[in-house]
Amino acid sequence: MEDKVVVILGPTATNKSKVALELVKEFPLEIVSADSMQFYRGMDIGTAKVPKEVRDIIPHHFIDIIDVTEEYSVGQYKRDFLKLSKEIYERGKIPLIVGGSGLYIRAITENFPVEVSPSQDPELRKRLSELPLPELKKLAESIDFESASRVFDKKRLIRIIEFYTKTGKKMSEIKNSESKFKFLKIGLIKDRKILYRDIDLRVLEMIKTGLVDEVRHLLETYPHWSKTARQAIGYKEILDVFSGKMSLEEAVELIKKNTRHLAKRQITWFKKEKGVLWFDSTNLNETVSEVKRLVGEFINDD
Repeated sequence: MEDKVVVILGPTATNKSKVALELVKEFPLEIVSADSMQFYRGMDIGTAKVPKEVRDIIPHHFIDIIDVTEEYSVGQYKRDFLKLSKEIYERGKIPLIVGGSGLYIRAITENFPVEVSPSQDPELRKRLSELPLPELKKLAESIDFESASRVFDKKRLIRIIEFYTKTGKKMSEIKNSESKFKFLKIGLIKDRKILYRDIDLRVLEMIKTGLVDEVRHLLETYPHWSKTARQAIGYKEILDVFSGKMSLEEAVELIKKNTRHLAKRQITWFKKEKGVLWFDSTNLNETVSEVKRLVGEFINDD
């Protein structure tokens, strides 16, 4: 029998955590975060973590697992999830993956072979990043045309070249076998205007509840952040305020804008995820009721 996994995915500010908490109250589920910024200890307000007092009662796996000085790869996430899932099944429960980091989710749902990916080569990346985009694309296509022909951004082209340089294999030659899990995928979405309004309101609430002080405290504790942590929306803008690059008012507007852009990218990504059952989470009570019905059927269907 396939091991079951429930997934709640979707763009930011669509009430994924609220729906997850309602499900855990009724079903034998354990929440597994798939939000790459919630991995960081101390990044609480800006990543909209479920409050600590709630997490003390209802465990949330993969939250607060690294410091802002550290990196955590998709490959590590997949390996850790496979280990964790066995422990969850042994407890007679089912993993409930919740989040908006699409690559982390797809590493599980489509069994991306991310664990075979080599480590980064900073020197090679620096040399390649200095090449003009047309030249970089031509080089990548000469190495792995199947992978590079569909790619138009520097970061991914560099990774294609780096992968071949370090492994001697083309990325297109690495195939993912079918996942051993059986999934119920719930997607949460809102009308674009409502979603953007809610994002703007949430950003203002984050500022009101102390995001600036949170970033200041993190910076005092850890002067040197990892590249990923430094790029976290809400944190990178406040860091720019501290360095004098912009005013707080400008930073707030930029956080709103960058979060809206993030939501747009998430929607585009998740539209390509297979087998998702989508719900408008604007009416939260109605959504929770319908999702509970589906989860109950999924858990009891043998």
